Amino acid sequence: MRSLALTLALLLGIAMPSFAATRVEPLEGGALFKVVFSHSPVIAAKTVTVAGSWNGWSKTATPLQDKDGDGKFEATVELPRGRHQYKFVLNGEVWQHDGDNPAKDTDGNSGFNSVLDLGSNAAGAPGSRGDGKIASGELLSNPKSLSFAAAIDGRKRVVLRVHALKDDVTSVAVSASPRPLNAGEGDLVAARRIATVDGRDVWEARLTFAAAPKSLRWQFVARDGDGKEAEVRLPAGRERFSASGGELGRFTTPTWVRDAIFYQIFPDRFRDGKKDLPTDRQPRPQGKPWNIDDSYLDAWDAEPAHHNMMGGDLPGVTEKAEYLKELGVTSLYLNPIFTAASNHKYDAADFESVDPSFGILDDFHALRDALKARGMNMILDCVFNHTGDEHGAFRDCVEKGPSSKYWGWYFIDGHPITRSPKPNYRCWWNFSDLPQLNTANPDVVKHLLGVSLKWLKEGSAGWRLDVPNEVDAVNPEFWREFRKKVKRQDPDAYVVGEIWTEATSWLQGDKFDAVMNYPVRSAALEFMSKTDGPISAQDFAGALQAQLATYPEPALQVQFNLLGSHDTVRLRTAANGDIRRARLCMTFLFGWPGAPVIYYGDEVGLLGGKDPECRRTYPWDQPAKQDAPTLEHVKKLCATRKAEPALRRGTVRFLVTDGRVCAFVREPEHGDPGRPVVVVLNSGTGATTVSVPLDGLPQRTATSLLGPAARIESGKLLVDLPALEGAHVALE
Repeated sequence: MRSLALTLALLLGIAMPSFAATRVEPLEGGALFKVVFSHSPVIAAKTVTVAGSWNGWSKTATPLQDKDGDGKFEATVELPRGRHQYKFVLNGEVWQHDGDNPAKDTDGNSGFNSVLDLGSNAAGAPGSRGDGKIASGELLSNPKSLSFAAAIDGRKRVVLRVHALKDDVTSVAVSASPRPLNAGEGDLVAARRIATVDGRDVWEARLTFAAAPKSLRWQFVARDGDGKEAEVRLPAGRERFSASGGELGRFTTPTWVRDAIFYQIFPDRFRDGKKDLPTDRQPRPQGKPWNIDDSYLDAWDAEPAHHNMMGGDLPGVTEKAEYLKELGVTSLYLNPIFTAASNHKYDAADFESVDPSFGILDDFHALRDALKARGMNMILDCVFNHTGDEHGAFRDCVEKGPSSKYWGWYFIDGHPITRSPKPNYRCWWNFSDLPQLNTANPDVVKHLLGVSLKWLKEGSAGWRLDVPNEVDAVNPEFWREFRKKVKRQDPDAYVVGEIWTEATSWLQGDKFDAVMNYPVRSAALEFMSKTDGPISAQDFAGALQAQLATYPEPALQVQFNLLGSHDTVRLRTAANGDIRRARLCMTFLFGWPGAPVIYYGDEVGLLGGKDPECRRTYPWDQPAKQDAPTLEHVKKLCATRKAEPALRRGTVRFLVTDGRVCAFVREPEHGDPGRPVVVVLNSGTGATTVSVPLDGLPQRTATSLLGPAARIESGKLLVDLPALEGAHVALE
């Protein structure tokens, strides 16, 4: 008799793993699988875990257990469709591929990763739209995943997604109970195709309700063909997916961030305002290194180095609060301000005090109040993975050895503590001045959570968290506990993680609201700033759509969208010095969903290579280093985004992806105020007239909000764009 797993596998058209160590069972909707990993170590093992591409290769996140003591360790994990790599980790140190699984890839270190293919389709043949045939086994959804079903806007809107074989269906709609306000003929809400991922088209329906439904039942209706259409429903027959309003709305993100325009400040390099403080500028003796008690500062426009100090401070930021308001900024992101020996302050000596070179707590309050008076706020930055070696806890360990009450705060191997030639304690990237915290230690967790709550009370509107993946590797529960504590104190606090890659697993409502959106930055630079081998408009749109299809809607609305930071080359430098390309990237960013971020100085075209060059001082008194047209461009972008609700809250769909030209539209949702705004980009080196089809969009008038004049002719929007320019055009 066939097992249920095998029967489902045959119906869904996937190949089940044939090796004994892993068992797979498809779950409801076909997009998720229950996987039982099993491993019998050939060496003595006290602990066995499975580390893989789905959990960030964490050695601790997924432990296997030997409940009956027979030497066989097992763990059950739910994984999405796709191709996953993994290894078993014995005793926290020994990495082994799965010898019972013949599928493997090289791991880049002369070994192998085991591969688990759960019905991926990246290289599969597409369907044939309009042939009246539907591959029903490729219709996939997962009502338990926020990437497929999520409520937003006080749970009055629900976003539902389903995957179909690429080019296999002509339309998808949703039948839902209770009936949505925007349901049409047959009580159906039409879905739109938003992306193609892993060989499948992603369709999305957005349901609007007068009041948040207590529960929702729904079914997808996929059709293909002209005339005699094929129709397939998911779930099949009369069955429906169902979820409570609480389940659908379990991930909420701060509403204010949807309207935010962020400005990032590296405090030591922005503005020196401490004219009357005792730590005012003194010439530094030649060759003297900086330490935490020094007040020596280099000249304001000195060449940046990894260890020099320029004198920027919190009073300096306060001095320029009006400048920031006039620029159009609504929120600040400050790199760490806590007591530390370095210019970057990621080597904290005390998480609870303002660094003396930046001022005192009263200076922080003065900045907070100056921003509040202008309708602005700020988020702070911290690294909870490590401290500096000047931190009181680490110094106590150095002085007292194992008798120190802080000995368990760090990973120390022996006494006395030695820093060179090789530290005998774990530290960040082997920098001896950055000892790693043991975030599995309850006392460390208590201290760090106390720090996070203290600064919220002092006036921070949220946190940007440095290297969170490294904290997660030590304590997979840390960020879940962090989020609970922070949100309990301030439900509107904004929590952003420094994740450089695809971040779906971090955005499931239990860790971060958003991440630093480096993938969007990369796509923008590749399409608009690169002169040698840039990607096409199709590839640019594809990279962006992949994120639209995989990130939960609450996270998409508040992504931290940046073009440069203290860790990257500056925007203009990334554009090979071409300020036109830099401005074009900004034109895109201010039209894209999520919160745009300006790295200080980019609004005047400041140049700078990799760290430390990207951390130059702001040239306040050097007009020759400021590009006035770029400053005016950014001011206009800020004003346009504030004036047009669709640019902050509208849905997005691509209208043109052709060579070096791209256009997308931001549309108000059903019942929302505002008008559609089309963003048109020409990354080519020649002028062109962009013809944008306006199917389903207003065609009465076109108002140019940014860029050259636009016009409507024969149902198309026409924009005459010079080389390397863009436009924002409102439609009515």
